[in-house]
Amino acid sequence: MSKRTKKSNWPRPIMQWGVILAIVIIALIPKFNENFVPDFEAYCPFGGIQALGSYLLNQALSCTMTSAQIVMGILLMLAVFILSKLFCAYICPVGTVSEWLGKLGDKLKIRITIKGIADKILRSLKYVLLFITLYFTFQSNELFCKKFDPYFAIASGFNTDVVVLYSVIGIVLVILGSVFIRLFWCKYICPLGAISNIFKFTGFFVAVMVIYLLLLKFGIKISYVWPLAVACAGGYIIEITGLFGKVFPLVKITRNEDTCTSCQLCSRKCPQAIDVANLKVVRDADCTLCSECISVCPENNTLQINRKKSLRWLPPVATVLLIVAGLLLGRLWEVPTIDEKWYGEEVMSKAKIFTQSGLKNIKCYGSSMAFASQMKGVDGVLGVATFVKHHRVKVYYDPAKLDDAKIQKLLFTPSGMLLKSLKKGVQEVQEVQVWLENFFDLYDFNYLSRLLLDKTEAVYVASEYDCPVMIKIYFPGDVKIDEAELVSTLEAETLTYAANDKNYTVDLGYKVAKGPIYNTMGRKEYITKMFKPYEAQFNDSENYGTEVIEVYQVPFGKNKANRSKLSYLVSHLSDDNGIIGFRTFLNDSLEEIIAVSYIDTMTSTTAIYEKLNSDTLRFTYSSGKIGKVANMFDFIETEEIAK
Repeated sequence: MSKRTKKSNWPRPIMQWGVILAIVIIALIPKFNENFVPDFEAYCPFGGIQALGSYLLNQALSCTMTSAQIVMGILLMLAVFILSKLFCAYICPVGTVSEWLGKLGDKLKIRITIKGIADKILRSLKYVLLFITLYFTFQSNELFCKKFDPYFAIASGFNTDVVVLYSVIGIVLVILGSVFIRLFWCKYICPLGAISNIFKFTGFFVAVMVIYLLLLKFGIKISYVWPLAVACAGGYIIEITGLFGKVFPLVKITRNEDTCTSCQLCSRKCPQAIDVANLKVVRDADCTLCSECISVCPENNTLQINRKKSLRWLPPVATVLLIVAGLLLGRLWEVPTIDEKWYGEEVMSKAKIFTQSGLKNIKCYGSSMAFASQMKGVDGVLGVATFVKHHRVKVYYDPAKLDDAKIQKLLFTPSGMLLKSLKKGVQEVQEVQVWLENFFDLYDFNYLSRLLLDKTEAVYVASEYDCPVMIKIYFPGDVKIDEAELVSTLEAETLTYAANDKNYTVDLGYKVAKGPIYNTMGRKEYITKMFKPYEAQFNDSENYGTEVIEVYQVPFGKNKANRSKLSYLVSHLSDDNGIIGFRTFLNDSLEEIIAVSYIDTMTSTTAIYEKLNSDTLRFTYSSGKIGKVANMFDFIETEEIAK
């Protein structure tokens, strides 16, 4: 009987080390490139499975999830149906580290393999955790696993999605559990291991899903919680009773009893401690098709895959092919983050669809839902879909009420921003009009504003809706404008800016489609045009006639920097029932003034002045809750001026 002279399972450690090395490199890239934001869940199959479930149940993807994760999740499921738990064997970083730590435990002679009733009881934990994880993910459209996942916690540096207590417990279980107990995390805690086992029990899984879908088809409304609970409970029962199917997975480790010498090397080598030496066909739920048993077997053609020598390298080759397929399919196919249709089939069948890409504010589930909420209030809009990967939206609309041009205008928000104060003595201002392609939303406006602030002498910039968008840029009259240089600046490919002590680079890609066109205006016209008055009425102001209303005026002065905080001040003033209005305006000297309207029989100018300069501003939230903030305003007392 011929025996092997050399045995090796070299693809497996190469793939395991490759994954760990890739994670380390991705984690280190931001040290050298501050613009790189690592996405440690970009190709996570468990995240993809959760995202797919959320989408099927809620027509919405979990936040930041894309088609790439969903494709990886689907391929993992198919791989388990046909092959086995290849992800666990070749890819999973937690499983790899657990194996390495287990070898350390063996060298120290402190690792044990739990057997018997304790093993059966502990195996229930991963199914309980799977149920909890999927339930809260489907309820919230947020990946619950990120709260406790030891891999995500370490790789992301405990980012805001991580619950530190949960993840620290997970890390401790992986490290100590692996050293003292054989693959403690993988066997007893890992929810991905639990759902992989359910997929491995293919007949059972398919039966549960078919029954659930048939009940829905026949109008029986049943919560997803029930099939989820049945799948988790059934998976656990099948695992501990050994009632494994004979067909799935289609690929299994087989042992030739005629050539086997019962040396027990395969059983001792198995990372999962499966007793391979006493099985004719390995159907154990723990088998990941890692092929360690085949590599250690001293007898040729004794341990094989489906009794075929030609399938020796099927597991690693299939793993690589599945990864490549996932990467390619993830690029070709995109699932909408949300896809909401607010009317029945009859109405939606007549809808037209407007599509626009490049909306940088569409970046996650939350921003997608905010967009949907905004569009739902528009008469004629029937539904929306968003695609965060390409910042793209689809708007379903009634062609009798809207058209593409109107939809495009609805999506646009005109904006204006002061870049620099106009210096004293400058009596003329130049207005430059240009029309920019690839300019869509407030992100673009903010990027353009930063670009102009860094590269030009512009003092103000504004955007107005047009096709393409019209941009108005204002320069002091004494600045010489180089048209070619201005166009080159506007068409810059990237913008680098500093924020929070970091430098960020973003792609721009604007193109000047028309212009520049030049206009000139005087200083007064410019200041008046740029001025944005603030006005608020309160305390039943409509019940008072002009004959009883007085106005207290104060220069706005150095408080201009706090203009965005005026709502705090106005809410604070409204506590005085005698104050009924607040507004700002420009006087003849182009000085900004605040005007406080009041009833002199109910309050006084002294009381108003004291309230304007209170140490603390007391304001009311929309919910009715009272808040307080230190007063950031400082007004100089002046005479009351009657209206």
